[in-house]
Amino acid sequence: MDALAAWKLMSILRERFEKVHVLVPYMAFSAATLFALGADEIVMHPYASLGPIDPQITILQPNVGYRGFAYEDVGAFLRFLANDVKISEQVHISAIIKSLFSAVDPIDVGGAKRASELSSAVGERLLLFHMTDVEDKPKAKEIAENLNKSFFAHGDAVSRSRARELNLRIADEDKQLEKLVWDAYLKIEDYLKFREPFDPHQEFLKDPAGAKALEPIPPLQLPPDTPPEVMQSAWENVLQITLAGLGTQTIDVDFEVIDSLIESVRVASELKITGKLQLIWDQNGSTDVLPVINGHGWKKIGSTAV
Repeated sequence: MDALAAWKLMSILRERFEKVHVLVPYMAFSAATLFALGADEIVMHPYASLGPIDPQITILQPNVGYRGFAYEDVGAFLRFLANDVKISEQVHISAIIKSLFSAVDPIDVGGAKRASELSSAVGERLLLFHMTDVEDKPKAKEIAENLNKSFFAHGDAVSRSRARELNLRIADEDKQLEKLVWDAYLKIEDYLKFREPFDPHQEFLKDPAGAKALEPIPPLQLPPDTPPEVMQSAWENVLQITLAGLGTQTIDVDFEVIDSLIESVRVASELKITGKLQLIWDQNGSTDVLPVINGHGWKKIGSTAV
């Protein structure tokens, strides 16, 4: 989650428009929820969900790979020691803390702490765009803190009714508006192919040249009375020729994925990833599909003169 990106985007809108409303047709988790806090009103479809704003930290550990955690995980671990296990002796606590920091660098824990504080602070700032009364300031801080610290999972869904319980400014039900929002979402879902996960192998097979490349090699046709030693020699020759060709053979299939879409009444742009799917054969006849990206950027796809 990038709290500063959410802050920057809403700040730009707030500089330009007196009132800002956010439409949530389906899911707006993490930074999207944080962004929505800056709106005068959040219009949620009955299917929609917001989520916690607790930042998730990803670190690269030697010999382990990438590992994710949140600052609240560290606090939960310490509460577990104090309240559940009831360890109080300093010598034991020191040993456990040393073990903890052998798994997670202290600097990463400090970074997670700062990220958590940033999320709460940005959430409060965004809420204060529209919670302008004097008595609203402590309420804004409480709402941001609750969204950051009162959930047990980052993926916990906040329904429309639950969002109201958290004192977010959720619009009243409007069946006509909800239908318009949902229809628009379905069109975006279809355009961005939300329900079609990108699988390089499947994309490769959709292309006629790609599918043909993976067709089985036809069997070697020999007369029934071929001597065994001749048949064996023929098979060995075919195998050597085939493997020699496969070792250097590559087949490319173009692909493109639309990653994001942004539009206004004046202009629409999409973030598109383009490249080639490369079929590679190894010396054992096994295959793999390797995506090679050659383009990644925003492109204007439409505009309306003002």
